[in-house]
Amino acid sequence: MPLLRVTHQANAFTDTQKAQLAEDLTHAILVAEIGNDNPTARSLAYVIFQEIDPKTSWYVGGKIQETAPQGGYFIFDVVYPFGAADQTAKTQLHKDINDIVARVLEVDGTFPNRAGDWVLIHEITEGNWGVSGQTVGINDIHAVTQGSPERIDYFKPLLVAQKHLFDTHNYPAGAPGRGK
Repeated sequence: MPLLRVTHQANAFTDTQKAQLAEDLTHAILVAEIGNDNPTARSLAYVIFQEIDPKTSWYVGGKIQETAPQGGYFIFDVVYPFGAADQTAKTQLHKDINDIVARVLEVDGTFPNRAGDWVLIHEITEGNWGVSGQTVGINDIHAVTQGSPERIDYFKPLLVAQKHLFDTHNYPAGAPGRGK
């Protein structure tokens, strides 16, 4: 159930490029979150393009940026549950998003050429994701999206370690991250 919000300057790409980005980015965020791309998970994967007027609202270095470098500036905010991906998967997602943008927009994706494109991963802790009026966590989301079984081997021990940390340091029962 990943969410990807792509913040960009208005007219940064054509409708064809936007459609290709949405398709390719959906695949990338699903593999990053659940380890695979499947029809059930696709029905719960959101890519939202948020246009910003560069003449009034896009500042870089304290100055308005009416013109962007070739390929534009982008902020990719990825949201998925805490424990969905280890650092290797996150690093791969950073690379995949960069490679997708470079390919679709036909720009040089090497660093520092795309240093204005940021990929920010926001992990929602247990107890902070709501669906259909219910609080859900990584176990629920993994089951609903038919995630790869090997991901369980990562997030189960992580959640056990987190619970141990909370218990050891006397976090209150309703503390953020404790889950439902």
